[in-house]
Amino acid sequence: MILKLISRIGEVIEKSGLRDDFIAGELKVSKRTVYNWKKGLSYPTFETAFFLARLLNCSADELAFIVEEEEK
Repeated sequence: MILKLISRIGEVIEKSGLRDDFIAGELKVSKRTVYNWKKGLSYPTFETAFFLARLLNCSADELAFIVEEEEK
């Protein structure tokens, strides 16, 4: 069994209505970093994920979930 992380960061950010440049400024990261999170190309650190969740007015577990996949 393989565990896979599925990001919902993009969905949650879009739903929040906050702009990428605002989020980047608040978290002291680049706009490119926020873009990469939204597209699932990279993930925030554990600590940053909690700050992001607070900024987005959600819980950290709403930003991602884990699915189990069969090994091929």
